[in-house]
Amino acid sequence: MRNLLLCLALAFGGCVWESGNDQDNTGDDIVGYPAGPYGTEFGQTVENFRIETVVCHNGVGEGRAFQLGDYLGTKAMLVTVHAGWCTYCKQQASTMETDTKETYESQGLDQVLVITQDPAGKFTRQLLLDYACTYMNQFGFTFPVGIDPNGEVLSRYFDGVPLNMLLDRRMVIRYKLTGLPPDRRLLAGNIEGLLNE
Repeated sequence: MRNLLLCLALAFGGCVWESGNDQDNTGDDIVGYPAGPYGTEFGQTVENFRIETVVCHNGVGEGRAFQLGDYLGTKAMLVTVHAGWCTYCKQQASTMETDTKETYESQGLDQVLVITQDPAGKFTRQLLLDYACTYMNQFGFTFPVGIDPNGEVLSRYFDGVPLNMLLDRRMVIRYKLTGLPPDRRLLAGNIEGLLNE
């Protein structure tokens, strides 16, 4: 009887009983990065990978630690991988600021673009940090850009570039495509669908 009264008091007070099932879409109930197993395909949870994001000072790049877990609970996270020699990557890069960041950031999309090689196919750390500054400046990016020399961390997710991988609030892969989408609306539709869940 006492438990029944407690439950009624909580229910009428605007509280709900936590059942362990995720019924809340706010992200507030996520207390730690999901445990494995981790995978690389649709419907699987992505490992809490770590790379470096780039801060630029007069064209010289400096690395800062980045881990995917910092975005746990975000409505949607877009991870894009480019290489400096990739023509399709540059095609996509030319519209990313307007097509994704400006359009969806206010609705809950976070994104990071990761560069694995420079235009000559080189991938030393400082070379990539500096090239990332050039890339950010060339395409006017205001979202984080990182480096992953020669795809050391992210290569298990793709067999070519560009890679676009959309993750939900629990870091589950909800969309993944290697190569330029045949139609920009394909990626946009997946982002909108996830943001509206």
